[in-house]
Amino acid sequence: MTLFPQPDNNYVGSSLSLYFLVILACMFTFRGCVHYFAPDGGSGIIAGIPIETYPEGAVQTIINAFGNYGRYHLIEAVLAWLIIFRWRAWIPLFLLYVLTTQLLAVALLIAKPLPVVPPGQVSLYVLLPLTAIAFFLSRRRGDAA
Repeated sequence: MTLFPQPDNNYVGSSLSLYFLVILACMFTFRGCVHYFAPDGGSGIIAGIPIETYPEGAVQTIINAFGNYGRYHLIEAVLAWLIIFRWRAWIPLFLLYVLTTQLLAVALLIAKPLPVVPPGQVSLYVLLPLTAIAFFLSRRRGDAA
């Protein structure tokens, strides 16, 4: 008995969805490293949140929250790379997961808007329709990747 399923690269969806997943994996890896390892978690240097104006406790809370965000991105990156190289049959399921998280992020931004517009918010509105297209292309039989 093994912890991981047997490799399954029997993917019959569009190769465009596979290439899109590679782009997402690179993005998850980059974002995860920045949010987890940057001294401020990317909250000030990238997102532009004026953390120097907040009390020390608030700053530490913000940096910790960004670090947790990075942790989840690193987990997504590892899963994406495993799917790309070992379990391509899971591409549609992973893209559905990404699409769901993006829709929840849009709902969160509507309900609780940020005081600044970070790069991740801009890319969200670009990536959401592309992820939806990639998901639907991954579900139809096409040029197998």
